Amino acid sequence: MMTQPDNNDYFQRKEWEAQEKRDRYRVAAGMMNFLGVVLGVAAIFLLLALLFSLVSWLLQDVSSTFAILRTRFR
Repeated sequence: MMTQPDNNDYFQRKEWEAQEKRDRYRVAAGMMNFLGVVLGVAAIFLLLALLFSLVSWLLQDVSSTFAILRTRFR
């Protein structure tokens, strides 16, 4: 037969375990959020670098195309 204090200890221990589990999930969610932000910022910088590279290539291509056209029409 279980006495009242043992019963309370059992439920209190279960509540602590549940709280520890919630805390672990909260920490894991916070870390995933942080990693998501870091990876997002890295992706933005990578895409900006690709965009600047594309614009640079496009400007060089346009200028060389006009240079070729100028030499052909002389």
